[in-house]
Amino acid sequence: MAKEFRAPGKDVIQKIWQEFGLNEQRVKESVEALKNWLAMEPHLPEESGSLHDARLERWLIRCKNSMERTKQSIDFYYTLKSLSPDMMCNWNPRSKWYQDAVEIFCFFPMPELTPEGDRVIIFKYLTKDATKFVPDNLTKVCLMTSEVRMCEEYCSSDIFIFDMQNYTLGHASKVTFTSVKKGEVCVMKAFNTRLKAFHIINAPSYAEVLIGLLKAVLSSKLTSRIYVHGKDLTNFTKQVPQMCLPDDLGGTGGSLQENWNLWLKKLDSYHDWFLQHDNFKSDESKRQGGDFNSGDLFGFEGSFRKLNVD
Repeated sequence: MAKEFRAPGKDVIQKIWQEFGLNEQRVKESVEALKNWLAMEPHLPEESGSLHDARLERWLIRCKNSMERTKQSIDFYYTLKSLSPDMMCNWNPRSKWYQDAVEIFCFFPMPELTPEGDRVIIFKYLTKDATKFVPDNLTKVCLMTSEVRMCEEYCSSDIFIFDMQNYTLGHASKVTFTSVKKGEVCVMKAFNTRLKAFHIINAPSYAEVLIGLLKAVLSSKLTSRIYVHGKDLTNFTKQVPQMCLPDDLGGTGGSLQENWNLWLKKLDSYHDWFLQHDNFKSDESKRQGGDFNSGDLFGFEGSFRKLNVD
C-alpha cells in the first residue's frame, strides 16, 4: 500500500545538514540573512510566514549551502514568474488544464528516501492517447510538484524515472526543443534541482528523438547521468531500492496509481497557497544595476518570448 508523502524526521534532516556543513543555528542565521537580502532588493517581492522560511531553507540546501547560488536561484525563480507567467503562474489544481493534464500523465515523488537520502521521482504517461497532451502543461505540473517539495522536502538529490511504456509517436510529435528548453530552465534553474540520475525505462526505438532533445538542453555533466533501459529492467532495479519504487516497477512502495492519487490530494491541499503565490513575482522596473541578463538564465541570449526554435 502506498504511503502519504510526509516531511522527513529529524534524523534525516540532521544527516543532510551535516552533508552541507549546517546545523540548526546556522540554518536559522542563513534564513535570516536571505530574508534581509530579499528586503534590500526592490525588484523582489516581500513574503513572510513559516512556508516562506521553509522554502528559503530548502533553497539553501539545494544550493549546497552557498549563499551566492541561493540568491541567484531565488532571483531566477521570481524573475521567471514575471517573464513567463504562462509557465510559472496559474498553478490552480482545480482548473481545467490541470484536470485534463493529470488524467494523461503522472509526476510525483515516492514517499521513501533511498539510504543515501535521495528522492525518487516517477514520471509516466497514463494513456497512449496523445490527443490532449500539452508539453507545457506537463512542465507546469512538474513545477507545482517542485513548489510543494520546496515547502516540505528534505533530500540530498533527485533520481528521475521516466517510464516510456505508453509513450507514442503522437507524444513525440508534440515535443519540441522549445518545450524541453522551457522545462529545463524552470525546473533546473528556478528550483536548482539536483539531479543524481535520470533513468529512462521501457524506451521504444523512437525515444532517441526525445533523448537527443534532453541531451541538447542539459549540460554535459547532467547528460552523463542519463541511463536508458529497454524492456529488460534487471540493471535498473539493481540501481534503485525496491522501497523507492511502485509495485508496477518491481518495487514495494504501493501501486503507481495509489501514489499518484495521494500526491494529487497533496497538490490540491495547496490550492489557496498556489493562487495567492501568483502575486509574488519580480518587478523588473525596480531592478537595480540594469536589465536582467537573459543570457544568464537561458545559457544564451534569448527569452521565452523569443525562444521558438523547434
